[in-house]
Amino acid sequence: MKFLLESNLAKLAKWLRFLGHDVKVLEGEINKEELAQNQDRVFITTSKRWEDTLKRVDMRYLIVPRHDWELQLCMVVKHFNLSPELALNRCAYCGGELLPVKKEEVKDRVPPKAYDTAYDFTLCPRCGALFWKGTHYEGMVRMLEKALNRC
Repeated sequence: MKFLLESNLAKLAKWLRFLGHDVKVLEGEINKEELAQNQDRVFITTSKRWEDTLKRVDMRYLIVPRHDWELQLCMVVKHFNLSPELALNRCAYCGGELLPVKKEEVKDRVPPKAYDTAYDFTLCPRCGALFWKGTHYEGMVRMLEKALNRC
């Protein structure tokens, strides 16, 4: 699914990308033209003031609470019936599609302990970010479960 988020929803954007969704974050002031250009996306906002405009331009949307990323994520997953599994196929920073890479090819960019224990190395061709499944992966799974139990 493709989403369009306000800049104050950066943490939600990151988690939706972890779940494998195409997320674009709007920086700065939002205008009607930008919304019209992203008609194929679902707009997620914390502000009810956009509701009339979104209805007029016939754009799908969801209003989420302002300061609770776990509840935001839970609401989006439940509302759109998204799979609650970590896909980890998109860059958490820019949303680019990650490509598998052999860990030998990125050895100079990985801390020694991570190099010895981590697996599933991926690289973002758009921004150059490097990711791998390491000791933090289980923590991510627990954080996701905790968030999804909120609603």
